[in-house]
Amino acid sequence: MNFQDMQQSKQTEDWLASNGVNAAHIYVGTPELFQATKLATATLKCCGHLLQRCQAHTLNHFLKATRTARTRAKITQAQCFRVMNIAKNMQRKSAKLNKQNSKAAG
Repeated sequence: MNFQDMQQSKQTEDWLASNGVNAAHIYVGTPELFQATKLATATLKCCGHLLQRCQAHTLNHFLKATRTARTRAKITQAQCFRVMNIAKNMQRKSAKLNKQNSKAAG
């Protein structure tokens, strides 16, 4: 592996880590699991203050389950979709608040 390949691999691993995905787990599981993990991490980072307690618990519990192979294998597609729905709702709520704040400021 040359220097450029190593640099690109490091950049990819950093991006995955910033999105809450372990590079070793990228090929394990379904695309929905990967997407739900990324969305759960992003939602907790940017919209955590908008979440209700049960929604935050669901996202944290999901992320905790993705950390080990045994519990990751038990995650169902329905759980992934539930996490994605929570994330989408928070994105809408955040956009609505941003729009209201920009109208009030302008």
